[in-house]
Amino acid sequence: MARLLIVEDNQELASLIATVAETRGHEAVTVFTGESALEALGPHSRFDAALVDLLLPDIRGSEVLGALRAHGIPAIAVSGVYKGDRFAQEATQVHGACAFFEKPFELDGVINALEEAAGVPPVTHGELLDEVDLLVLEELVQETPAADEPALESVLSPSEPAPSEEPADVSEALPLPFAQRGAVWTEAAPAPVRQRRQLPEWSLGGDLAHTSVPRLLNAYYEARHHGELKLRQGTVLKVVYFEAGRVVYAASNLAPERFGRFCLRKGALTEAQLAEAAGYAREHSLRTGDALLKRGLLSPKQRRQLLEEQVKDILWSTFAWTEGGYGFSPMRPQRADLVPLSLFPGDLILEGVTRTETLVALRQRMAPGRRLFPTADPPYGLHELKLAGPQAMLLAFADGTKTVEDLLALTDLSEREALATLRGLELSGVLEERQQTPNRRQRISFGL
Repeated sequence: MARLLIVEDNQELASLIATVAETRGHEAVTVFTGESALEALGPHSRFDAALVDLLLPDIRGSEVLGALRAHGIPAIAVSGVYKGDRFAQEATQVHGACAFFEKPFELDGVINALEEAAGVPPVTHGELLDEVDLLVLEELVQETPAADEPALESVLSPSEPAPSEEPADVSEALPLPFAQRGAVWTEAAPAPVRQRRQLPEWSLGGDLAHTSVPRLLNAYYEARHHGELKLRQGTVLKVVYFEAGRVVYAASNLAPERFGRFCLRKGALTEAQLAEAAGYAREHSLRTGDALLKRGLLSPKQRRQLLEEQVKDILWSTFAWTEGGYGFSPMRPQRADLVPLSLFPGDLILEGVTRTETLVALRQRMAPGRRLFPTADPPYGLHELKLAGPQAMLLAFADGTKTVEDLLALTDLSEREALATLRGLELSGVLEERQQTPNRRQRISFGL
């Protein structure tokens, strides 16, 4: 297969691109600056194709494209700033790129273009996703639970399915093809035979000490990626499902975060009602959410609202993780049995910071002397974010000329609301702190 060079200063996005390329059998080398890209083009280096972000933190992307062309390495160009036919023509006709993609882009299309440039036949989705119906939570039954949590084997035993909305409750044990799974949830279906299946391939994306979950959400959205993100801290494992870069589901191996327990904590159910639903689910081989609907304990609207809140809570609990690991899986969560959700990551980040971060933590992260600038190529359009009037005004004031202390004096928001807004906008990639000392190799903000 091909050896690829990924030149992208967004480290999470670069990791995601490299991981998807590796799932197709390629070798991918990632660098985050133009200088590093030039260094990688040594006399003994061999690359079959390259991807180059035109907005790099040190040199022009066109300079990297020129070096690649001099080495006879075909390249495709991507950018979230330079958009339109003019820049596409300049990148391809003047600087020699084989193709040009605007951010956000469809990641599969970018990988296909890299394979074409490298002379490698593209891999079809069928070859990549031959286990598309396999549930990632099958892996959870092999995980060691936290010291105060029950083992998932006991929770997922065929005789006593766990009270949860998560797919591991029943379908974890099903060997049936995805298209036939609806049959096992009918009241007349026999109890399925417990059987292990091959688990999905995971690629280690990196260490959470060097990134954050919000930034990983940004990368998925910017690449409009379909797949799964695995987050691990110690014995705690959480999995997030994406469709076209939006969150459609999340699951955890912590018993208190399962759907039934979550409904209990939110006051939507009593202990007696949950026990009734669990008994009905066992009797009819249903998941707890379906049992709650059939027993009239929840309406479809209530279940969807609670499920959205559950997914948000699972995600928000990881925002503060500064240690642990993350991994990517290329599987597509084509699950007809899931309640259809589509949660916008930008709003998830802003709301999550507001809901979870304390004033003390916000003061530590948003020091009074910090200066925030608008990001040149944010993952989200400003029109996509749900900002209240004072929040939008605060964003307009954050032009790099004012410190955080200045911004607090200008806004009508409370200190906590203002700091949470600034922190959320920074984590979502809309604002950034730039180096104060200019140098010759600084980020280029216009022109290729």
